[in-house]
Amino acid sequence: MTDINTATLRDLSLSTETTTVLDALAAIETRLPEMPDDLERYARLFDRLPPLLDLRDRALVHARQYARFLALAEADPSALEQRIDTGNALAVLAHAGEIAMLLLPAISPEDRVARAMLSRERDEQYRSGRGVHATELMMRALQRASPSDIIGLTRDGRVPPEHQETAARFRGEVHGHALEGASTAPGSYLLEDALALEAWFKRPPDLAALLNEAKTHLGSVDAWSEPDEVGPYWYGTTRGALVLAYAKLCRVGLWPARSSDDLVAKLDTERLISERNRDPDHMRALVEIALGVGRRIARQGPPFITALSGVEL
Repeated sequence: MTDINTATLRDLSLSTETTTVLDALAAIETRLPEMPDDLERYARLFDRLPPLLDLRDRALVHARQYARFLALAEADPSALEQRIDTGNALAVLAHAGEIAMLLLPAISPEDRVARAMLSRERDEQYRSGRGVHATELMMRALQRASPSDIIGLTRDGRVPPEHQETAARFRGEVHGHALEGASTAPGSYLLEDALALEAWFKRPPDLAALLNEAKTHLGSVDAWSEPDEVGPYWYGTTRGALVLAYAKLCRVGLWPARSSDDLVAKLDTERLISERNRDPDHMRALVEIALGVGRRIARQGPPFITALSGVEL
């Protein structure tokens, strides 16, 4: 429960519970079943991707907690250094959630309304000059040409009456099952979970390993993209492997570099997506957005690095 009387970061009532932290992009792989047949395995992953509103629930919680973090830090900047990684963790979680929401396909009617509302929200944000990322990158990530061309909304951009509950959940006025229990993976985390968030952020994934795994998935996609005969799993298999590959590339982007190996992995990721112009452009744009987030966090200084052999990256 959030303490509304908290005045500064020093006043947080920190939870000492052991909490496993998992971001929305890392959670995608947990849905990949163990099966001997890779074709069926990736197809099953595609069928088991989470609803977009579940991703929205968590991303919204983390974005609001990050805003709360900034407000409390402003009230007492002297506490910022001690809790900086709480903010970093919430930033990674919030960005991972929104990136996942734009990366995953909109399949159900609720998905399509949620994607349409996110597109409209981001369009308004960036047109008003309040965008966090480069406007051109966000427009590519949204996969659409104009704000009026939105599937799921009426011609004048309103939510149809039958989807008012979906719209209320998108706005964070009500929450779905994704926030009800600690057993849900990934979960939603508050500032009071600072100790668990900081421990998670201080144990980053191996970025070079993530890149190599993504390359393996992409190699499979390439091998399956021109089959002699299209089998029953072909579409789901190729899309499932592609989503998983780009989820891992986005994770490489989001985490700030702590070593020269991390920086090399980020450079190789940037090079890889520039060469793969046959892949969906919105996926490539999401990796670029993630790389930008990682760079901004790394500019805080040690233990992060931004230069390789003296060259700023």
